[in-house]
Amino acid sequence: KSFLNFVLDVPPFLALVGPNASGKSNLFDALGFVADEITGSGGLLSAGRGLPGEQFHRVARGAPVPGFVVSVEALVAPEPGAVLPIRFDVGAEMVLRIPRSSGAVVSHVAHHIPEELLEFIVEDPEPGVTPRRTVQSWHRYALSPQAMRRRCLPAERGPLAADGRNLAAVLGRMAGSAALADLVADLAGVVPDVVALVPRLDREECTFDLVVDGQGSVPSALLSDGTLRVLGLLTALHDPDHPGTLLVEEIENGVHPRRLGELLRRIRHRIAEPGGERPFRQVILTSHSPVVVAESYRTDPDALIFLDTAVRVDPDGDRVSRVTVAKPIQPDGEPGTFVSPRQVRRYLEAAA
Repeated sequence: KSFLNFVLDVPPFLALVGPNASGKSNLFDALGFVADEITGSGGLLSAGRGLPGEQFHRVARGAPVPGFVVSVEALVAPEPGAVLPIRFDVGAEMVLRIPRSSGAVVSHVAHHIPEELLEFIVEDPEPGVTPRRTVQSWHRYALSPQAMRRRCLPAERGPLAADGRNLAAVLGRMAGSAALADLVADLAGVVPDVVALVPRLDREECTFDLVVDGQGSVPSALLSDGTLRVLGLLTALHDPDHPGTLLVEEIENGVHPRRLGELLRRIRHRIAEPGGERPFRQVILTSHSPVVVAESYRTDPDALIFLDTAVRVDPDGDRVSRVTVAKPIQPDGEPGTFVSPRQVRRYLEAAA
């Protein structure tokens, strides 16, 4: 799609900001592509947005990218679930790589002619150690309040689904645990007047109530969209049985700007690096909110990355195309390769 010679280091907490169509969703799509390659369904054939032929890099002038070669190396140990540094290279072919020093390599090769998928070859040199556990710990969330309001069966107690439809069952699994108590404490910090959360089984279906000061028990079906989005995100973050990486798009949706900074602080507090006492947690989020920019810049500028687009001309001049570029915050450097603290302040002043 929009990646050519793209490099991004991924810390335990990363906030991606930038204008529309700058590549934020494309980056999440690319991670989903990798996960589909490793689990066997095939990222090119099961792309969530667009047909297989539409996943190729588009050009304004010159020869289109004729082939798509994917090389995947994923983390097997010491900690499943981590997203390592990412690099996307394109020459005559596209190579997508999540590097590591050892472990299985799964290679899927596809040759493409416009509108026709001619060949799809799967090569798994070590099928016994394919790192499925790693990518199964990547959880991309586009939470749906309508889905989270529904009752569900107790059997749906795995990790929180992408849309949150099994929220009641996950809360039921966490009932009575220290993780649920911590979740409620964080929820109360973001949504004022929350007193308790009560998972329950009603007619062999999972549901829950939220106890609110001065209002009493409020059934899940009556909770606001914003409250449910915050609750769903915190549930995934606190789930003791399913650590890993959370990919969250537009985290500000449904959250009051005055509470968004508090939500970010509580998320950061739950981040846990590999090898620690707590289960591994990593969060990568996208946002258009100046609150996210301000809070990330104040607490950890290295965790704030601006994505933007630029017109790229190949050295030989044969190919011209628009590409995604990642710009970290730096005090100085080659113009156009970084975002200065002064530019951040201008961004915040313009958005105020």
